[in-house]
Amino acid sequence: MHILSEPDVTRVFRGLTQKQCHEFISTLGNALAVYSAESKPIIPASEKLIHQPLRTVFATKDDNSCIFMPISDTASTAVKVVTVGKKGIQGTINVFSPEGRLLGLLAASEVTAFRTALATMTLFVRCSSLQKENILVMGSGRQAEWHARLALLLYPDLIRRVTFINRGRQRLDEMENDVLVDLRKRYPEIKFSTFAKEGAADYEGRLLQELQASDVIFSCTPSTQPNFGFSALQSAPKQRFVSLIGSYKPHMHEIDTETLLSGGGKIYVDSKSACLEESGELITAGITEDQLLEMGDILGAQGSSDTIEIPTGCNVIFKCVGMGLMDLVVGKKLLDIGREEGLGTNVDGF
Repeated sequence: MHILSEPDVTRVFRGLTQKQCHEFISTLGNALAVYSAESKPIIPASEKLIHQPLRTVFATKDDNSCIFMPISDTASTAVKVVTVGKKGIQGTINVFSPEGRLLGLLAASEVTAFRTALATMTLFVRCSSLQKENILVMGSGRQAEWHARLALLLYPDLIRRVTFINRGRQRLDEMENDVLVDLRKRYPEIKFSTFAKEGAADYEGRLLQELQASDVIFSCTPSTQPNFGFSALQSAPKQRFVSLIGSYKPHMHEIDTETLLSGGGKIYVDSKSACLEESGELITAGITEDQLLEMGDILGAQGSSDTIEIPTGCNVIFKCVGMGLMDLVVGKKLLDIGREEGLGTNVDGF
């Protein structure tokens, strides 16, 4: 059994090469393709490779929420165990062999952020016709960080400017002292900046300017109200890539309905069923299944280097609520890299 702590996981992810990043994208894309193919009701459960039962959630007397998420792709099985409390999110991903032997334990927080951003990248890399010069990241947590890191790793020669916007100032200050110090060293030619709503004299004016300049918007906030209106984007019309990964409950909304429908009425998703059930934006807009494009269906039908055709005047809208399959395939590959690079701890006897 191999164990990767949070610092080990972070070290592997931050040390990824562009080639390794594409390998992660390919691994996740292949898994999503199988998931979508097997989501069709004509395949009996006994013949499916992927099994993803409903998660189990309960709250303790101390008001900690405990979440158990099982997943199997037949080649491996995993259980992600996460506790959400006043001090944040803690947990592990337990990876097993098909016979049930424990292969590894990984700290879950960094993996969760990375795999969600990676899901965005499965679509982002296929939008070759869209500009990527100005990236606007809404949020200041690990999800926001990894969306920026992966985009920069994949397109260091195309990106010129990355701006992080957040409601509060403290989280951005923490990001300045850690994440942005590192990114400025890695990409000295790229301009990085932060802007907070807290204490800003003209937040709406600055937000409008950033939205107008943006080619890419990575929205990573658990917001209950849209972070901006479609009119802001229309004040400087261009085709944009917009991803939404922060809202994951019916009462949450990161964008308004007009922005959601600005992809020509089509919305890319990680899972049709999950997004229709959990995404507040889709529920409010009355979105139906035939308006959704599941990434697994697209990736299963395309070659590894095929691009997506984007209709003139349309944005690309991607909604992701996440699934256990992502944790399994990313976690297993991460364990392999950790062993190869001599990171983590190997424990015999399991």
